[in-house]
Amino acid sequence: MRTDTMKRRHPAVLLALWLVVAGAAIAHAQERVGTVTGIEGQAEVLHSGASTWSLLREGDPVALGDQLRTRQDSKLRITLREDSVLTLAPASQLTITEQVVAPAAVSRFQLLLGTIKAAVTERYSEPNARFEVATPTAIAGVRGTSFLASYDPSQEETLVVGLLDVTRVRALVDTQGTAVVNLGPGLATRVRRGSRPLAPAPLPEDQLRSLQGATELRGRVGRGANRLDARRPQRPGERAVSTEEQAVDQPLLTPGNPKPPPPPPPVPRGRP
Repeated sequence: MRTDTMKRRHPAVLLALWLVVAGAAIAHAQERVGTVTGIEGQAEVLHSGASTWSLLREGDPVALGDQLRTRQDSKLRITLREDSVLTLAPASQLTITEQVVAPAAVSRFQLLLGTIKAAVTERYSEPNARFEVATPTAIAGVRGTSFLASYDPSQEETLVVGLLDVTRVRALVDTQGTAVVNLGPGLATRVRRGSRPLAPAPLPEDQLRSLQGATELRGRVGRGANRLDARRPQRPGERAVSTEEQAVDQPLLTPGNPKPPPPPPPVPRGRP
């Protein structure tokens, strides 16, 4: 009798376990990793497991596994839960593939087409932290800095431009990282399908400003982008500058502007 009862319960137990596992998978896919903090025009999201795209509005949550896209005349800004800021230029599409904040911050994204600017917080300078944007030909990784990445599917080519500090770029096929290039501010590299990154070189000033303009939204900066830089305590009266603001304010190092001009010398006392 007891054996018969256990046999009858066995399918029910398996069903319950399956529901628990399926529910956990759905909850993981719907994990909130950021918020829409700026839109120009119309942007859309395809949630994990969904079959139709939905319009995004400022303040909407962004979840793990979401695909985000902008139209030809649109821009989108996302602030992640650890305060990094992503800005999509017009006609761009991005997938959020991984995002955790503890014990070490790890974020991975896939840029399918178009252009993105990433302003990454200092959290990613910690040991074992990682922030990567992958395209069909390259992977750009940083440890708390800012960069631009653009993928042109017609040319099967990725362009990566450093904005602050150092951005590391390797070809997607270079899984061992034997041909990594490092980009400083204003330096760029291109990666064709199946090829290694080109040697870093200054990007022409007009191209750099065009990319900057395509990834800047008009009006106020998003809510997350104005938060204090958590690298150190702020002194009384001192204004903290967000990573995104640093990237915008950073002088563009181009052939026409190799370095910022020095500050004027102080005027001696007693002289007008």
